[in-house]
Amino acid sequence: MKVAIDIGHANRTGACGNGYEEHYVCAVLAGKVKGFLESYRLKAEVIDFPERDNNGDLAATVRAINAGGYDVSVSLHMDWDDDPRAHGAHVCYYSAKGKRLADEIAGRLCPQMPGRAEKTVRRPGLYVLRETRPVAVLVECGFISNEGDAEWVHAHADEVARAIALGIAAYKED
Repeated sequence: MKVAIDIGHANRTGACGNGYEEHYVCAVLAGKVKGFLESYRLKAEVIDFPERDNNGDLAATVRAINAGGYDVSVSLHMDWDDDPRAHGAHVCYYSAKGKRLADEIAGRLCPQMPGRAEKTVRRPGLYVLRETRPVAVLVECGFISNEGDAEWVHAHADEVARAIALGIAAYKED
């Protein structure tokens, strides 16, 4: 299985909070997810267009994923909310196969970062899910606007990345 790991936003186009910037946090996570996947003998590549604007990044990402012969695409993000108490991880999907992948990842990630009522959410309006050919999910690794989530992801990046990679590996086995 070949996995695309998308760093969800270009530099300075995603969410910021508590001294962290979404692209930076997700770039760290992407490298770690890639390492874990390769240790499980899966092929993985990081997709990143850091110097583009948000629309340019998104379009280039979808083109690269669709042209890359990937079986699975995972887009990494940190959520943001006006309410700094909002917290927890969840995984978004579009297709039925995406739901299976989202369930595998959420089952490992969300216990580490509880707080959301729904662990997986169908999001048909998200371009990165709707327009990619491989099975795709978008992982919200907690809220960058919540001090606890932001600090936890920073301090426990290996655990977050391992949970995501284990979910992908479990999906492969289905």
